[in-house]
Amino acid sequence: MVVLNRGAAGDNPRTRNPCTTDDPCTTIEHRGPDSCGHRDLRGAGWHASLHFRRLAIVDVGSRSDQPFGDAERGVLVYNGEIYNAPELRGTLRSRGVRFTTEGDTEVLHELLLQPDAAQLLGRVDGMFGFVQVLPDGQVRYGRDRLGVKPLYVASDTSGRLVALASEIAPLRAIGLADHVDPVAVAQGAMFLWTPPPRTGWRRVHAAPAGSAHCVRPPEYTRPRLLWQAEATSSAQGIGEAVRESVRRQVRADVPVGLLLSGGVDSTWLGVELGRAGFSGPVFSARDASPRQDPAEPFEKDAPYAERAARHLGVPLHWVDLDVDVLRQIPEMVRVMELPFGDPAAIALMRLSRAARGEATVLLSGIGVEELFLGYERYQAVRMLQRIPAAGRSLLGRASQGPVPGRFRERTDKLGRMCRQSPRDWAWGGQSYFTAEEWAQLSPKVELEEVVAAHRDITDPLLAGGASPLSAVAECDRRLFLPGLNLLYADRASMRASVELRVPFLGEPVVASALAVRAEDQLRTGKGKAQFRAAASAAGVPDFVTRRSKTGFGAPVRSLLRRHGRQLWPWVRQSGIFDELFDRRTADRFVTEHVSGERERGLAVFGLICAAVWWERNVDGDGRVAEALQDYHAVAP
Repeated sequence: MVVLNRGAAGDNPRTRNPCTTDDPCTTIEHRGPDSCGHRDLRGAGWHASLHFRRLAIVDVGSRSDQPFGDAERGVLVYNGEIYNAPELRGTLRSRGVRFTTEGDTEVLHELLLQPDAAQLLGRVDGMFGFVQVLPDGQVRYGRDRLGVKPLYVASDTSGRLVALASEIAPLRAIGLADHVDPVAVAQGAMFLWTPPPRTGWRRVHAAPAGSAHCVRPPEYTRPRLLWQAEATSSAQGIGEAVRESVRRQVRADVPVGLLLSGGVDSTWLGVELGRAGFSGPVFSARDASPRQDPAEPFEKDAPYAERAARHLGVPLHWVDLDVDVLRQIPEMVRVMELPFGDPAAIALMRLSRAARGEATVLLSGIGVEELFLGYERYQAVRMLQRIPAAGRSLLGRASQGPVPGRFRERTDKLGRMCRQSPRDWAWGGQSYFTAEEWAQLSPKVELEEVVAAHRDITDPLLAGGASPLSAVAECDRRLFLPGLNLLYADRASMRASVELRVPFLGEPVVASALAVRAEDQLRTGKGKAQFRAAASAAGVPDFVTRRSKTGFGAPVRSLLRRHGRQLWPWVRQSGIFDELFDRRTADRFVTEHVSGERERGLAVFGLICAAVWWERNVDGDGRVAEALQDYHAVAP
C-alpha cells in the first residue's frame, strides 16, 4: 500500500508505524504473513508512506523484502510474480545492471528505472500490481495485461490524500472508502459481480488493467499513460504456448500444488506438470450431498477429477463442500469486499485453506473460457448473429415453452438474448434479470447505468465492424474475467496466504489465443474447439476432452429451493430493500424459485449476498448475517 500526502505538514499519523495496529496493512496481513515493511519518503510539498506485507515465493530470504529500493533511486512495492524474470534479468545485466537478489522484485524495480521502461514492460510475462515512488515524488503504478492482480486507487474529498492498495480494507482503515456507490451494488445483484472500475465505493476505483500510469506532486492528479499492453508478439501453437507457460509458472522456492476438477483445463496442467516430474499435491472439491439434485444444471466434477488423478498418477486430496454452504455467505462477502455473489468463491476459499498446509502456490485453469471461448453464451451469440432479427424473435418465443428443469436457466438466458439487440448480448448473457424485471426490482438505479460498462466496450467495436461474437469476447476479457473470475481467485487464495497462478493467462498462451478469429475458436455445439484439439494432441485423455463444459461452485440452487422459504424472512428485513431494491418484487422471485415455477436460484443468491454486503457496509446491524450463520441445512 502507498499513501501519498500532499504537503509534508499534512502527515497522517495512522500511516507512520509498520507492523502495528496503526499500520493500515494490518488489515491485509493474510496477503503477506512472512514479513512486513514500511518506508517514508519526503520531498518539497509531498510525503509518501509505503507499507507492504510479503508472501515469500521466490528468493524467500529477507534481501527481497519490500518496500524495495532506496530514496536515492526510488522505492517499489509490488504484488504478484514475474514469470520470465530470469530472461529479463539477463537483458538488464547486459546493460550493466548489477543485482543483489535472485528475486523478481528487483528485476521489476530495475526494469522500471530504465529509460525505455514502457517498451520493456511489454516484454514482461507475469501477474502484477505495482507502485514505484521516485526521488522527485513522481509515482508510477500499473497492472498486468488482464488484471490478474488487483490494484485500487482512492482519494479523499479534499484531494489532499491519495492511496493505492491491493485490497480495499486498508483504504477503509484510513477513511477513503466510506461513501457507497449504489450502481456498483446494483451491478452485484444483476451480474453477481461488479464490472471494473467500480468497486462499491464512490472514491475507490480499480486501476486499469494492462497499463501503467504516472502522477506527479503536488496534486497527484491527471494520471499520464506510460504503458499500455498492445497486440502480442507472434503466436506459437497452443500446445507449445501452454508448455512454455507452465514451465515458467511452476518456478518457486516453496511447494507448488494443482487444483484439479477433471475438466480439460486443469487436466492439461496436470499432464504438463507430469512431464516435469510433478507428483503433487493435488486438490479437488466435491459436493457432500449424496445425490445430484435436478435443480443443479451441471454434472458433478468429482468422478472426473478422481479418474483424471488416476490417469495422471497423482494422489488426490479431497475438500468437501458441506451442505451448509449458505452459512458461508457472510464470510464470502467479507473476503470478496466488492459487491459479489458467485458461489464459486466459497468453493475456492475452502480449497485454498485446505491446500495451505501442503502448498504455498497453486496452479489453476482459470481464464481458458474467456480466451478460447468456452462458455455456452459464445455459442449462443455465434448462432444468433447468423439469424435475422425476425428469426431471433421467433426463437425467443419458442424458448418460453416447457423445458426440463436443469436446462431452464440456460433456455431463459437464450430467450432473453433473442429479444435483445446485438449491442446488449454482452450484458444479456451474464445478467439474472430481464430489463423489465430490473425496472420493477430497482426503480432507483436505471438499467442504463448498470450496463454502461459493457456498452462502453461493445458499442465502439460493433460500430467499427466487429462481429457481435468478437465484441462479446473482448468485453468478457476486459470486464468479466477481471471482475469475476480473477477477483475471486485472488481474494479466496490470498485470504489463505496462498498464491494462485493461472498458466493459461501467461503471455505465450494469450498470444496464441488472440491470434485466432473468435468464430474459429468454436465448433457447432462445442466451445473452445481449437483448445480441446490441442489438449488432445498434448496427451489429455478423450474422456476429459469430450466432456461437456461444467460449472465450478456450490449447489446453491437446490439449497435455496429447499431452504429459501426459511431464510428469506430474515433477508428481506435488510435496509437494502428500503433504499435500493423493491421488497415485493424480490419476494416474487424467491417464491418463483422455491415453488419450482422458475429457476431463480442464482438471482436469489445474488440478492442475499447484496443484502449481507449492504448491512456490512451501510447498516451495520448484522441481522441477515446472523440468521445465515445460525441456519443449518440437513443433507437430503
